[in-house]
Amino acid sequence: MMTLQARAMFQSPIPSRHPLRRYPINSPQAGARLVVLALLADGRLDECELEVLNRRGSFAALNISREGFVQVLHEFCADVSRLAGGAADWRVSPGLLAGLFAEVTEVEARQTVLRLIISVISSDGHLAQGEERLFLGALDAWGDGLAGSAAQASGNGGNAIRIS
Repeated sequence: MMTLQARAMFQSPIPSRHPLRRYPINSPQAGARLVVLALLADGRLDECELEVLNRRGSFAALNISREGFVQVLHEFCADVSRLAGGAADWRVSPGLLAGLFAEVTEVEARQTVLRLIISVISSDGHLAQGEERLFLGALDAWGDGLAGSAAQASGNGGNAIRIS
């Protein structure tokens, strides 16, 4: 009986398992991966998006070195490539996205990651559909339901984010 109670108390806070490599909850890598997703959510890695990360001191804000961030970028691309089976693009489902957002639970870390996501997705002056879905996913995961009306306003065109 005591074992069952203890097990229930220490269950993982991640609501669903995802197929990407695991990072510790609230680790710099977990936050960096969400920023990496913002970099790739429009289907391409744009130099102005990387530039905004440099200018804003993003690596220090995430508590990760530039090299560590690049490593997370490389690992994310390797994971996606493995899962896509070599296909040219891959979609991040709403469930997977929720699992990734669940890996950042501290309010301050969430605020930092969200600010960086906004910086990245607004840096080129164009909000792609994948970037919008990533932002709305953050609001759904972290915004206490604030994204409900915003998600309805964005239309019904599916919620997956395509990584090309």
